[in-house]
Amino acid sequence: MNFLVENIFENKQLLVVLLFWFVFSFLVLWFIGGGCLSPMDGGACISSGAFDWMSTIPVLNLLMPFGKWSSLMYFFAPIAGFILAFGLINWWNSYFETKEASGVFFLVLILVALFLGYYINLFFYVNEAASIYTSRYGGQAVFTPYFCFSEVNYSDCASTVSKLNEEFISQLQSGKVRVATQYIPVAFWSELRRSMYLLFILGAINAWVFLFASEVYKSVKESKE
Repeated sequence: MNFLVENIFENKQLLVVLLFWFVFSFLVLWFIGGGCLSPMDGGACISSGAFDWMSTIPVLNLLMPFGKWSSLMYFFAPIAGFILAFGLINWWNSYFETKEASGVFFLVLILVALFLGYYINLFFYVNEAASIYTSRYGGQAVFTPYFCFSEVNYSDCASTVSKLNEEFISQLQSGKVRVATQYIPVAFWSELRRSMYLLFILGAINAWVFLFASEVYKSVKESKE
């Protein structure tokens, strides 16, 4: 049986650390998300705009700062991510009698699966809109999603797609093609930052951090005995 499953409710110190980390990590996300005191409508935010400087840091600006917590679901998302990831990782380690789920490689696998899941969901959502646009143009244009992964903001993605669409229209007008392809810009990182799904992912990462640190502490403790 996994170390944490056996001892989490027996070891009061470990339980206190878990609760502290859960509350602390939640408050950090809440503060970055605007620190809104009204969970129903995202009003009375005490830290709105305080983390805009994160948008100037390469790589970090792909995910930060994320959107304001404008509804109650934004408050539930990191809690759900934390609980589900905590339970999954503990179950994996316990069932397979291993510590792999608490390792970095397992975290990478989880993140890849979560990002891929969001991409698939976003693709089908935008593709449905693209199908509607295509039907309205009576066969003169075919609309399809265009995902921007290198562009941080929607405006940059829209600028890139606009140039491509203009080229396709020029080809149609010159008679080179009979049907013009028209892309619908989808700024992946911008959409993710605005989504509560990102908070779910960050909540899952916070659970993994606690479990990883606990396993490291256990290993250090056993080496000294």
